[in-house]
Amino acid sequence: MRKNNTIYRKFSAGFTLTELLVVVIIVGILATLALPMLVKTMEKAKLGEAASNLNLIRTGEKIYFLENGFFSGGGTGLDALNIEDPNDATSRYFDYTITSASGATSDFTARAQRQGSAPSPYSTYYYEISKGGTITSNGPLQP
Repeated sequence: MRKNNTIYRKFSAGFTLTELLVVVIIVGILATLALPMLVKTMEKAKLGEAASNLNLIRTGEKIYFLENGFFSGGGTGLDALNIEDPNDATSRYFDYTITSASGATSDFTARAQRQGSAPSPYSTYYYEISKGGTITSNGPLQP
């Protein structure tokens, strides 16, 4: 097309279908690689919450022992301790329990069991703390 001896070309604005497909495929690959790391990072954050609550339970048991001369035992559980019950939280990821013989003076174990709503394999993990303060786990993530 000529107008006054000047050549005009029609340029189309936008991207071709091939360019768009390449971008979508690259974004999909990046998302596939990043998703497992995101889930693992979120589980580590939830583990930090569990470790904090287990230490809170341990401190409550120590205070209970100083006041009564024995640990609260599994029967009375968290209700007997002078702490905020972590099982009462509205959005929680673990169920907390205490196991020891009622009136025991030697030791106790507090357990944070991952709830079943967790993605696999995290739903089977639990974390325990004893009187000494060492947190043990059956999972690979450590606090």
